Amino acid sequence: MTAEDHRKFLEMDFSDAKLEELADIGKIRIDRKKSVEEKKRQYLNQVKNPYLVKVGDTMVKIRFANNGVSFEDAFENLLLMA
Repeated sequence: MTAEDHRKFLEMDFSDAKLEELADIGKIRIDRKKSVEEKKRQYLNQVKNPYLVKVGDTMVKIRFANNGVSFEDAFENLLLMA
């Protein structure tokens, strides 16, 4: 993902997306035996926009506080749980 892609995805909001075009996070499959880097690649290839997904018929916008856990750390923790 390029820096430009990252900014574009981060700035997207519900009004910019169509529910049927979002990845359903419940259908994402990650190979647990792969390295963290490969898990990241698999997730991003399937979800496209890591900040705007759906769970069933509900759109979900993912945001992180500036003073909390970084996106990188939260993402790695998510993949390690999978």
